[in-house]
Amino acid sequence: IKQRGGGVWKTHDGLGWTNPYNETVWKYNVDVAVVAAKAGFDEIMFDYIRFPTDGNLQKARYPGERPEPRNETIARFLAYAKKRLDPLGVKVGAAVFGLAATRNIGIGQSPKLMARHLDVIHPMVYPQAYGSGECNVDRPSQSPGRIVNCSIQDFRQVLSGQDIKIIPWLQDYGGYTLDQIRAQVAAAARWQT
Repeated sequence: IKQRGGGVWKTHDGLGWTNPYNETVWKYNVDVAVVAAKAGFDEIMFDYIRFPTDGNLQKARYPGERPEPRNETIARFLAYAKKRLDPLGVKVGAAVFGLAATRNIGIGQSPKLMARHLDVIHPMVYPQAYGSGECNVDRPSQSPGRIVNCSIQDFRQVLSGQDIKIIPWLQDYGGYTLDQIRAQVAAAARWQT
């Protein structure tokens, strides 16, 4: 991603970000995935498969930008990846924000569109990422089991009828106690079949 006026656009942490429209980047990422699959990995999970969320987004310029919703751009990448990886017998997965199941958060993550090209989806159901009132919980970070349960239920509803496995990422940072981590694990386990 370029900066308006020239140079590389960066996040608040000073990191560059690859351009989701750039098909040369697609090829490079999938080339790496192909090598991993041939080395014996049984799943390729794409993380940060989205547009950036922090930094001065108003100054970001995307060379090759297409007149399509961001959700479609990310889904097109996954279709390309799936086409190249399927012959290798490897599962294709992607990590997505937990809130992506219930709303368009503007970063190109539509679980329903993405699931068409995935075997596994990994919602990041980190309770501290949820605001007051999400899942009818006043303090989501203090009710991790309820948040995980609600979020997985949202994903199951949105992905109903699609042949995809849901494996959530859980939160183990931010001072969580062993009991709070166990509550998340128990909530996730209830949904596994």
